Amino acid sequence: MSPTPLISSVRVLGAQAERHEEILTSDALEFIRRLDSAFADRRLEVLKERSRRTAHPVSGTPLDFSRATAAVRADTDWRVAPPAPGLTDRRVEITGPPERRMAINALNSGAKVWMADFEDATAPTWNNVIGGQLNLLDAIERRIDFTTPEGKDYRLGAELATIMVRPRGWHLLEEHLEIDGRPVSASLVDFGLYFFHCAQRQIDAGHGPYFYLPKLENRTEARLWNDIFVFAQDLLGIPRGTVRATVLIETITAALEMEEVLYELREHSAGLNAGRWDYLFSLIKTFGHRTDFQLPDRAKVTMTAPFMRAYTELLVRTCHRRGAHAIGGMAVRRIAAPPTSEGVRSNVAVALRYFEARLRGRGAVGLNGLMEDAATAEIARVQIWQWLRHGRVDRSTVTDLLDAECAALEAEDPQAFVLEAREVFVDSALSVQLPLFFTPEAYTRHLVRRVPAQVNA
Repeated sequence: MSPTPLISSVRVLGAQAERHEEILTSDALEFIRRLDSAFADRRLEVLKERSRRTAHPVSGTPLDFSRATAAVRADTDWRVAPPAPGLTDRRVEITGPPERRMAINALNSGAKVWMADFEDATAPTWNNVIGGQLNLLDAIERRIDFTTPEGKDYRLGAELATIMVRPRGWHLLEEHLEIDGRPVSASLVDFGLYFFHCAQRQIDAGHGPYFYLPKLENRTEARLWNDIFVFAQDLLGIPRGTVRATVLIETITAALEMEEVLYELREHSAGLNAGRWDYLFSLIKTFGHRTDFQLPDRAKVTMTAPFMRAYTELLVRTCHRRGAHAIGGMAVRRIAAPPTSEGVRSNVAVALRYFEARLRGRGAVGLNGLMEDAATAEIARVQIWQWLRHGRVDRSTVTDLLDAECAALEAEDPQAFVLEAREVFVDSALSVQLPLFFTPEAYTRHLVRRVPAQVNA
């Protein structure tokens, strides 16, 4: 179908599906336009700064805490805002995509908080993105339900988890929505549509618009989000400080600016979260060219490893010092040195199978008895890249394993997107230069303007 202009400078390029008009209203799109007008240039500056750092990788000089913000760290008086309604008890949290059945199960799970994940756990087809927004709206209105073809009903119970939304990261675009002929930041789309439709509804229900912020790399990126929160609250007449956000500390650079991140977001802060897989992923991206930062099988690098323990202990100390929640978990295993044959095989299999599922519109996938998302695939593919770079694994070994896994996947499902998934694996794990993320290229080449038949909104 041809794109239809809904308001002067905004065009929806994605196919219209049932009830999409409830989310893609003229007022909601105007709100997105206002966000884009105010913050699109600053987002580009953030990405330029990331590119600049990537172009000058860390050599022998270690990363360190910033001298420029020493006063912020030394000032013992400032604190973040107190816990918001519905966020006082965060001992158990659950995460998953805002897919209808999974949303009901998460809200009914007994967990105190549900992170509705538009990033790692959602394959960003247009139907998944807008369908997820509809599911959140229906959940807040308590009208969400689901019946399987076998007749099993899913309904909301009496006690529900508090909703926190994780928008996609700054590096991603939403190519189904254009403003002045260019795609819009996926972060602003996910945040803006939810905030416009659900912020006041959540306040009326006794909670508020709460968010998880992924992939931040420094205090400047936290300041950008804080300014967006202020702008959005002012625009809709919502008191400042109503928004609360938990930042995932999942990059090595953000780990060195934890206090600064809390400081920038302090009136909107809901704490910090330790993200194991993405933190390891960031470590390899930052130091992968160095021989002294090689890691063993990903399953053996757990929170008890000294560098991971230091990271989580710093996060806890930082949060407690500033009156913020520290969210995260521990695992118990020891580190081993070289990659094992099983570790290599597992990484190839998990990455390939996750890529294939994501290309079919599934962002959270059960593999080997575990629910995996994009973070798992990212650490799996960058470990393969690192082991190849330093000669820990032969390229022929990896390609043989890849061919075998492709054959097995095709035998299991002749309709599987095996060739496309293999292409994503080769591009993201076997290239000379390591792509920072597999998601942008896979999205642009395989998901844009295609609605997989398996999508379940």
